[in-house]
Amino acid sequence: MTDLVIVGGGPVGQWVAINAKKRNPALDIRIYERYQEYQRSHVLRLRHLAALLYAKHDGSPRESAFLRDVTGRSLSEIFYNAAGHIFIRTNDLEEALSSYAGDLGVETAYQRIGSPDEIMKAHPECRMFVAADGAHSRMREALLGSSSTREYPLQYVVEVKYQAEGRTGKLEFLGDNYFANKRIPHMIFEYVGREKEGITPVTLRVFMDRGTYDAIPEASFKKPLKLEYGVLPDSLNDSIQTYMDVRQLRAGEKAIPESVKVSKLTLSMYAARRFARMQDDRAWFLAGDAAMGVPYFRSLNAGFFIGSQLSYILSRKNWTERNKVRAYNAVRPLDVAWEFTTARSKDILLTAYNDFRTLSADVPWEFMTWDEKTDKALQLLAQNRQEPKP
Repeated sequence: MTDLVIVGGGPVGQWVAINAKKRNPALDIRIYERYQEYQRSHVLRLRHLAALLYAKHDGSPRESAFLRDVTGRSLSEIFYNAAGHIFIRTNDLEEALSSYAGDLGVETAYQRIGSPDEIMKAHPECRMFVAADGAHSRMREALLGSSSTREYPLQYVVEVKYQAEGRTGKLEFLGDNYFANKRIPHMIFEYVGREKEGITPVTLRVFMDRGTYDAIPEASFKKPLKLEYGVLPDSLNDSIQTYMDVRQLRAGEKAIPESVKVSKLTLSMYAARRFARMQDDRAWFLAGDAAMGVPYFRSLNAGFFIGSQLSYILSRKNWTERNKVRAYNAVRPLDVAWEFTTARSKDILLTAYNDFRTLSADVPWEFMTWDEKTDKALQLLAQNRQEPKP
């Protein structure tokens, strides 16, 4: 008899299953995931606190192995560095979580689920279901309707994702990163993952105005664009190429040209109007991006926070399904208020930094720039790109 069905086997769906199973090992849990091979490989920022707050820890060797695999630290080291974070590929995190869930006895079936009715018919005995099927959740729309979320756009960005040979570092925020941002019209931040098998994933997040954003053809992480003139606006292309030149010179990076992929997205905050509801006398709960999304690499961490909360509620033996629904909806306003406030605060700081770097670009602060050798090298790289190729 299946006690809990989770639709969506991404990081948050797996995290809910793991924590619910650890809290109540008697639960029979099944996950349904659409893709057998991981579809995403972008870099995520996982905060140590997200693996701690509300989560269930048992100190077992398997838990220790999982934490070491994902963070490179033990539980006690994570606890004493709770404010820290690590960058990790999505597929690496999903693989570690899936392996951990499987070792705990959680079964995963690779099958596309089209609607809540479909999965409820497949499991007539199950009383609890979790929708963790992403930002464009089919389950959420079927349960709550087409106006199931409220969305608040903040910024418009392009993400440039590529791989670099060997190990590559980050540019200092108040050093090379700032110097680079002074000489280009678009603000760029970088996220560098961990090296694995001689390859390091890099993500550049490029901020722009709405007009430039609208001039870019549609591009998602599943259908990305190439980095070339004629596809992106010239000024945007120049900004990206210049920043990659800086990384080549100052971080010793060797980018793999054929790996470069460009996608566009709006950084928005959104939340479902409800996190849970009863459907045909069954309890349905939203988790991860199906419940709420916030930008600035907080979405995964918010998903872990509320996923840990949800696992506690799901594992309560003496609570009815209706009481579990009420409890999850009760924490919704607090979670949304906290995450939205944090995201807005980050957005204010981001806007202030953009204003500062734009202003400082027009001020000849010679002590806040590169040496003559680096400037000449950047000019030479730019000239080589502009020369017609035979």
